Amino acid sequence: MAEALKTKKTRTSRSFQAQQPLLPIVKAWAKEAGFTIRVDEKQIYCEKGMGLMTAPIVVTLEETAGEVKFEAYLKVDMLSLLSSLFMAPEEMQLESGDGPLYLERKFGRDKVNPLLVKLGQPVIE
Repeated sequence: MAEALKTKKTRTSRSFQAQQPLLPIVKAWAKEAGFTIRVDEKQIYCEKGMGLMTAPIVVTLEETAGEVKFEAYLKVDMLSLLSSLFMAPEEMQLESGDGPLYLERKFGRDKVNPLLVKLGQPVIE
């Protein structure tokens, strides 16, 4: 069963065309949602710790020639791994459904979906 979890999709990914500059939108969202943000030449990296027993949420955006690659996932820490009885992978996508870390994924969607709305993209279901 552990092998099956390792082959599952671990990140929520999207690709879309940038309609406006990303950085000001992401900075405003990160400040509002309590994410820390790190920017390098090619990537915007955002992370938010959710507290004890809840995996941190990570969002990355990379823009190349107007094409944006968006990824969001839970970075499963040791406490979250223990609470899932070692059923969760090291990273976990935010989409809903059965499986480990159901509540953490819901919290993650609640935090990340406002960014997608601001970027004119469909929310994560």
